[in-house]
Amino acid sequence: MSHVSLLTHRTTIPQEIAMLFHDALARARMREDQQYARQARLARRLASARRWRRIAGYAGRRAHRAAAGL
Repeated sequence: MSHVSLLTHRTTIPQEIAMLFHDALARARMREDQQYARQARLARRLASARRWRRIAGYAGRRAHRAAAGL
């Protein structure tokens, strides 16, 4: 059995593995950011569609009232 103390024995992550880990984390963050951006775009499109539907309804009601007044 070796007499090397566990306190003096350093376990380090090789540089190549550390870089791969860093790259994997960066890719995961990019995927999360892209997913968030897709969801945000969809939410904006839905909000815009609701807004235009309300505006179109308002314009239709005004046109109907204007036509009825003639």
